Amino acid sequence: MKALRIDHVGIVVKNIQEATATYARHFGLQVDPTRGGKLPALGIENAFMPIGDSALEFIQPLTDQGPVAQFARERGEGQYLLSIEVDDLVAAVEHLRSLGYRVSDPTNGVAFVSPKSSHGVNLQLIQRSGG
Repeated sequence: MKALRIDHVGIVVKNIQEATATYARHFGLQVDPTRGGKLPALGIENAFMPIGDSALEFIQPLTDQGPVAQFARERGEGQYLLSIEVDDLVAAVEHLRSLGYRVSDPTNGVAFVSPKSSHGVNLQLIQRSGG
């Protein structure tokens, strides 16, 4: 397993349009129109703003159910996750589990490391196609 880069940082927000407008105005970032949108199955809407070879992902809960809604309810707006791109997701999960880490099964190219295993960070591992 090799960590390749920080893929993106997920930020939970109350209003995705206001949040992206703030980051556009203050930092000159622009929304990537090819990524994000409403994801009813996850109960969220998201938008990505590239920064270098990484991105900020703004995530707005659309329902009062699910992990993003729970985070917003309990903590309000703020950093939700750190996503690290790995070269081999299955190998990364197996490696971390062999070390005693709590890691979800890989699904749709991502797996989550429990914050209890990563010093309080909601860590997402992601394998990009071709990676």
